Amino acid sequence: MPRNARIDIAGCLYHVIARGNERHSIFRDDVDYLDFLSRLRTSLDKTGNKCLAWCLMPNHFHLLILRGERPLSELMRRLMTGYVGSFNQRHKRCGHLFQNRYKAILCEEEEYLLELAAYIHLNPLRAGLVRGYQNLEKYRWTGHGEITGARRAEIAERDYVLEHFAGKTVEAVHKYDRFLRERINKFKTGELSGGGLLRSLGSMENVQMMRRSGDKKICDARVLGSGQFVAALLKQSEKPHKIKSNAEDVLKQVCARTGVTAEEIKSRSRERSIVAARAEYCYLAKEAGIRGEVLSEELGRNSGAISYLATKGRLSAN
Repeated sequence: MPRNARIDIAGCLYHVIARGNERHSIFRDDVDYLDFLSRLRTSLDKTGNKCLAWCLMPNHFHLLILRGERPLSELMRRLMTGYVGSFNQRHKRCGHLFQNRYKAILCEEEEYLLELAAYIHLNPLRAGLVRGYQNLEKYRWTGHGEITGARRAEIAERDYVLEHFAGKTVEAVHKYDRFLRERINKFKTGELSGGGLLRSLGSMENVQMMRRSGDKKICDARVLGSGQFVAALLKQSEKPHKIKSNAEDVLKQVCARTGVTAEEIKSRSRERSIVAARAEYCYLAKEAGIRGEVLSEELGRNSGAISYLATKGRLSAN
């Protein structure tokens, strides 16, 4: 049975979850955790996505991502592909590390941002990895300590989260802390790890009933929010994709980033830096929806050469 395509919209909030294959560990020691976080920081920087909450558990992870200028799929491809290769090499293993593809649930920000931040950051406490809420800040592999100020915020967008509680940092941290304490025993296992119209339908049982009935207009497992929110998103996702960038815009971006001129990119030069910029341009242009024949005419190369350059650009980006 074919899987539903992801709904990927700039500016939207996503709860991302990935689990180890057959529930095996995806983090075996501190080196693994640190490697993953390093790759996450780099991937966030390169894609313009923001992480509002995060938690790494021995056999799965949760991320609360505010989608930026680049697709969520690009962020996750950079992160997971690199990490799997490093993990397999380091632990002398091969094969799949993660169970199927990651889950990305598009969430209604106004209703669920704070609830999801609490749900994600309380994971170690629910799993018994820490004893008592007062020790949650000591768990290194979650963004909770970054939000409270116990650790420097290297992953979580601390200010973005705290501004939802109060204007002044000290007051916001106090309200955040109280908010989490009130939710220690609130969440059930997996409660916010799936999509559907939880607010409109009242319970996960009703959501599952709607899913079985095949009524995707009423309920969609890819979305967590009110009925009005889900309906609006599904309507938007059904519209034909519009190209937001033209070739000239992409070319200017590549030139500004690489220092290579547009004339050099369009030339026949084989200088390494120019070829790399040309490949990056082809990759980003195709990602933006610009057709290969347009690039072929602009660069004076056949379709095979354009495909090769786009692939080279994609591999370099990863």
